[in-house]
Amino acid sequence: MLFLHKIDKKLVTFSSVFALSAVLVSPVQAAEPGEEAGVQSKQSASEIVVTARKRDEGIYSVPIAITAISADDLKAANANSLQDIGRTVPSLTATNFGAGNISHASFFIRGIGIQDHIITTDPGVGVYIDGVYLGREMGANLDLANVARVEVLRGPQGTLFGRNTLGGAINIVTIEPGAEEVVRADMKVGTRGRVNASVYGNSSISDTLAFAFSGSVQHRNGIGVYPNVPSATTKVGEIFQMSGRLSVKWSPSDRTSLTFAVDGNDGKYGLAPGRADVINPDGFSGLTQDLVATNDDNNTNDPRVTQTTGSGYGLALTLAQQLNDQLSLKIIGSHRYGKYSGGLDDDFSELNFASFPETGFASQYSGEAQINGEFGKFDFVTGVYYFYEKGQSLTPDYTFFFGDGGYFDINQKTHSMAAYIHGDLALTDKLTLGAGLRYSHDKKDADAYIACCLAPRQYRSDSWSAPTWEGSLTYMFNPLLSVYGSISRGYQSGGYPARPFGGPDTFVAYNPTYAVNYELGFKGKPFPFLRVSAAIFNTDYTDLALQYSQPTEAGFVTLTANAGKARTRGAEFEGTLSPVNWFDLNVNVGYNDAVVTQVDDGVVGVAVGDHPSLTPAWTVAVAPQITIDTAAGGQLTARADYSYRSSMYGQSVNNSYNYIEGRDLVGFDITYTFPDGSLKIGAYGTNIFNKRYDNARLDQYDLGYVEIIRNNDVSEFGIKASKTF
Repeated sequence: MLFLHKIDKKLVTFSSVFALSAVLVSPVQAAEPGEEAGVQSKQSASEIVVTARKRDEGIYSVPIAITAISADDLKAANANSLQDIGRTVPSLTATNFGAGNISHASFFIRGIGIQDHIITTDPGVGVYIDGVYLGREMGANLDLANVARVEVLRGPQGTLFGRNTLGGAINIVTIEPGAEEVVRADMKVGTRGRVNASVYGNSSISDTLAFAFSGSVQHRNGIGVYPNVPSATTKVGEIFQMSGRLSVKWSPSDRTSLTFAVDGNDGKYGLAPGRADVINPDGFSGLTQDLVATNDDNNTNDPRVTQTTGSGYGLALTLAQQLNDQLSLKIIGSHRYGKYSGGLDDDFSELNFASFPETGFASQYSGEAQINGEFGKFDFVTGVYYFYEKGQSLTPDYTFFFGDGGYFDINQKTHSMAAYIHGDLALTDKLTLGAGLRYSHDKKDADAYIACCLAPRQYRSDSWSAPTWEGSLTYMFNPLLSVYGSISRGYQSGGYPARPFGGPDTFVAYNPTYAVNYELGFKGKPFPFLRVSAAIFNTDYTDLALQYSQPTEAGFVTLTANAGKARTRGAEFEGTLSPVNWFDLNVNVGYNDAVVTQVDDGVVGVAVGDHPSLTPAWTVAVAPQITIDTAAGGQLTARADYSYRSSMYGQSVNNSYNYIEGRDLVGFDITYTFPDGSLKIGAYGTNIFNKRYDNARLDQYDLGYVEIIRNNDVSEFGIKASKTF
């Protein structure tokens, strides 16, 4: 009842914002039902095509809980980066913690994810760009300048996407060269020094050669200062980043195409906002509350961590060959490189107690060859995959327990190979049986040197292999309405702890995690004015790897251990109601009941009944939109966005210090499209009530404080324009 009362209060606030938007557009005559609007509503558009199973399919026939967010929806929601999709997708939480770096993005789906960034930690949700896997969360908070859509697949995706997709996968699909003839420039100017500018172009040079390009610059002033570092060159939470992408497609025949893509990004940021709260005055730090910031400024005294950076580039080459009328071949080769600098002053105080300036890099190569086949009632995709990565996390001069000169260096190389096959057999005109199998082999070589407690340098090498599989039944009532049932097994490879300060005995491998997911879903358009997608699920995890932290006399140990067993069960709903052609109401709701059900011997802190970190029970998003024709022949669109994430825990050790309160965010977007459609101007607001909340919490009781990373998406208002040539 308390939850429902809270939701009611949020909706009252949200309704007020939407009413304001409606008042602003009310003087204009709305299109009557049956009149053709200048821009189609979401529901009048044809079925969305997705590539969630490595081939183009209508979203209603795919037996996966999937959210597809179009480029237009991303703009209407004022999403500046990939992390912003965490406001709208059910059962998804997006946050950043790593090294205080804003380019870091951690994604949690249905209770699975990891918020660390050290090279030995792998994400639990995979991020892909045009089929290329991003091995690191550092640098994954990409901008969205040249995106056709973002697909969020929920639940284990171990058959087609492989390891490290235990919670799900995020598939970014860019616009293909030659798909349109256009040049478009976008500009956004707002409060807090917001200036965003981007340009996108797509054209065909000849019948066989086409290209697409994009470039963007984002800037926003900081939201606070470092009171103990007046010489700092950046402010807390400041953002300045540039990115670009060029892709060229050569199609010498109707059956052959070769696409080359190169992208790059470079960013300079202020340290993420954060603070420490004293929870144990008798702790090692000697920290008292008067020494830490009482607001969201960062009270560090270490100039080495006030500025963070992130940069990288990627190369990809894709060959698509139609072998005959039934078979096609695709080969994808890629190389990606990223580096960062950052660090955290863990106590956020004027004391020189614990500070960890850090640099790191990751270099990866991947290759995939796949064959798609269609033979009457049977179609399939099969392929082989290889991934290699090497990287480092280095803190050459850290401070801990007031001692200078600490040295931390950890390195890892990963080799991963897999083979997979998935097929669908139409048993009848309406009933389809799907099944898939993948076999993965992973090998990791890691070494670590810590001057205080892991010397001489320690070397470790381990390997793991696992089959994953899935099966599904899909019944199509009609081409736009289906029900499905599926069972799938996912796998996350084992690995090594992030910070083995406890000595050689803590630098040991943990085992892989396995998940079996049972799911029933219903999706499609039961009525012309309604689009829905609903799913209920139960996922059982074996050897669930959970991170937890504890201080020792030698230093701060971040352990990753197989807690035992866990399960998550819940339901998700996505719906868009369009009762008239000028109004859309989009509602997304997720409920997750995720708990640890068994704890292995030796696991400290985590208890049966604890909830995995950063997993709210409720995720809610509501977005009504009005689209109306004006007397001048243009079109006015008014949209409001409401997002709610209920309370959660910053660690899987559920105590009051790790508790994160729920938060709700409200935004709006009002856009006028001129009659010829080439020019759009608008006004926007994000987090308009300036909600301040915790992104992450890490209790360090024995040290005396809890470390808190605060949100950087503070209130913002502005204007924007888009011109198409």
